[in-house]
Parts: sequence; C-alpha cells; structure tokens
Amino acid sequence: MYFYIGLNIIIALIGCIAALYLAFRLFSWKQGDAKFIIEARRRDPFALKSMSTDTAVFETEVPFHNGGKQLGTIMDFYPRVLLPREQYDLCAVTAQLANKDAERDDGYWESVIYYPHKGSRIRVTVTLTSKGGNIREDLRTFPDMPVDLVYQAVSRSEWYIHKARITLKASEVRHALEQA
Repeated sequence: MYFYIGLNIIIALIGCIAALYLAFRLFSWKQGDAKFIIEARRRDPFALKSMSTDTAVFETEVPFHNGGKQLGTIMDFYPRVLLPREQYDLCAVTAQLANKDAERDDGYWESVIYYPHKGSRIRVTVTLTSKGGNIREDLRTFPDMPVDLVYQAVSRSEWYIHKARITLKASEVRHALEQA
C-alpha cells in the first residue's frame, strides 16, 4: 500500500513538473524574440562616390530594423561580393560595410543592441579596381553583381548567422559613368 502511495506521489510530481515546463515554454514563446529585417528592397541606388583612372567607388545605404518583440544584438556584420572571375575578370572587387550611427573607417562592426522596432542604416561601399588600368573601359561590360550582407545576431535565443542580398546592377554602373 505504501508503494502505491509513493508511486502516486512520484507520478503527481512528474505531472506538476511537466505542467510547469509547458507553462514556461508557453510564456517564453509569448515573450517573443528579436528578429532583424534587412530592407534590401528599400536600399538607395548605388551612387558613384569617387573615380580615378583605375578605380571606381560606389556606395549605397540599406535600412534595417529589429522587427521582433525583444532586444537583439548584432555582433558582426560584413559584406561578401559574389563576382566569379569566370563571369567578369577585368576588375578586382572589394566591399566594406559601416553602421551609419557609429561610422568607422576600418571595416569593423561594433556590436550594437537594438530595441524592438528600432533600427538604423548601413553604408555599403564597393570598390572596383581595374586590372588593365582603364576603369571606364573595363566597366562597359560590368555585369550585375550580388552582394551578400551577412550578420551574426543574438537575443533570447541562441546566436545565429543570417544574410540578405543586394545587387550592384550593371545599369547603375553605366548610369553613374554617364553622370561622371
């Protein structure tokens, strides 16, 4: 008889622990998390910032915000240009990214905490350096070039890496060259 009473107490304790765990998970789910949204479609058009005989520098600004319910931290943010030499081999391409609220010129992203529904803008700078010495001639056949904006974020959940994609379009390059 004591065995069944003890077994009932153990089962009741396990049931209470399971119910408390489910209540905690429901509470955590309702609290939400941070969710960073890179608004790639709302980016400014790439503009020619400077140009020399062998180098052209293009810039754009991309808005982003924390669309979640909790604070979130962007720990790292960097651009990755995607231009294989099989597609276009006349220029060397580099890219740099900066936080408009905390400008730095060394390409380093300083960790920033963003409140829900708050955000900022990032400045993406793409430098095209001619391998032949004449940037105007080399950019005549420049193709559309994707640029991945990769960021590492953390909030209530574990850290994660995500990316968004913008494109330096050939039409933007041609238009900028016509204006220069």
